[in-house]
Amino acid sequence: MGALSEFAWRVLVVSLPNFLTIFVAIGLFCSLYPLRPGAWRLACGALACLGISCASSLYHTVTIPRAVLLFGDFASAAATIAFFAVVLVACVPMARLVFDVSLWDAVFCCTAGYAMQNLAHSAWELVRFLVAPDLPSTDPVSAASQLLASALVFVPGYLLVVRRIRTDHLEGEGDRRTLLVLLGVIVVSIVLDTSVRELRDMGALPVEAFLVLMLAQLFIGALTLYLDYEILYSNRMRADAAATRQMMADERRQYELSRDTIEAINVRCHDIRHQVRALSGATGGGEEFMRGLDGLISIYDSGVQTSNAALNVILTEKSLLCHGKRIELTCSADGSALSFMSEQDIYSLFGNALDNAIEAADDISDPERRLIDVSVRRMGQMAVIQVRNFFEGELRREGGSLGSTKGGGLHGYGTKSMRLVAERYGGSITFDARDGLFRVHVLLPIPG
Repeated sequence: MGALSEFAWRVLVVSLPNFLTIFVAIGLFCSLYPLRPGAWRLACGALACLGISCASSLYHTVTIPRAVLLFGDFASAAATIAFFAVVLVACVPMARLVFDVSLWDAVFCCTAGYAMQNLAHSAWELVRFLVAPDLPSTDPVSAASQLLASALVFVPGYLLVVRRIRTDHLEGEGDRRTLLVLLGVIVVSIVLDTSVRELRDMGALPVEAFLVLMLAQLFIGALTLYLDYEILYSNRMRADAAATRQMMADERRQYELSRDTIEAINVRCHDIRHQVRALSGATGGGEEFMRGLDGLISIYDSGVQTSNAALNVILTEKSLLCHGKRIELTCSADGSALSFMSEQDIYSLFGNALDNAIEAADDISDPERRLIDVSVRRMGQMAVIQVRNFFEGELRREGGSLGSTKGGGLHGYGTKSMRLVAERYGGSITFDARDGLFRVHVLLPIPG
């Protein structure tokens, strides 16, 4: 076989399958993001894969043998490590060329893809060593078995990691510092993998040590994939917690503003009512006009009254909002049942529940179904809160909770805030939708 034919054969049987599995693994994670427009981008990616495969073959057939002659056997390992490190770095701009992904998300996709490919390659190396240790890497059976082993790892890897990231909407949650740590882990893994194979080929590594190191490689690959998911999940939880804290702080300020505003309006309306009555008695005319004006003032003057000041504020505020939207809000509330709750928590819980209900009712065209019912009662040592409203549209489940873009309309952080409030007091909250009726049901134990 001539030099050119040998080079082409090595590209086809050794380098191309190896780098193809790397790019496929990275592509699985990049599939979490949309493709950039333009078929030329995919063509460039395919050409890059072929070019790197050719460069790898040239590197291993020309550069590495010369390095070994000049610097000794360990030059082969050093050159291989350097080459794969350069390929890893080069994959980042390639990922950004083809997919609409940020720099740090591209780093995540490349490190995670490298980890998955390394896991598959280590499994293949281990099986090949145990089953056919004398099988040369240039044999087509070797290439076919490598592709098969990669498929057997990539399919469960996609289902267990990539699909879960997509289902949990964790794209874009990578943290720079932790991603750099993972990048370091991948580099260490490349060093370990290359060193093990070089020592094995030199005959300087006992069989037992080789098996232990290959098992360690498998463990590192699986652990890296697990950490990839956990990093994204932990970052999302931290972001959600920060957003929820910010929302609750905003709700606290909104509660104080609403309380002061409603008190000022009630005082002013009370004064105006007395002035209207005095004016009506003095003029003795325009009684119908005066009654209409008095009724208008009553809308703002007769806020919802329970035995809980915070509950009064939020119910009055939402009652005025419902009146403006021609939604009927009915309320039967024993405010004393919530005396153990902080004002902020009451405002947050009822505010989020009523905001969802108002949005749902506002989408209904039938006036008789534009209704919201709120009840608060004491049952033994439990406070029972229920908010009911009609809705239109389809509901779906998101992360175990009912969700919708219409109707019941559970909104991410608002729903999480409600659940946090309920759990803070050792209670529970459920969301139920059936026959066009949506219900929020909260149970809170009353301290003895």
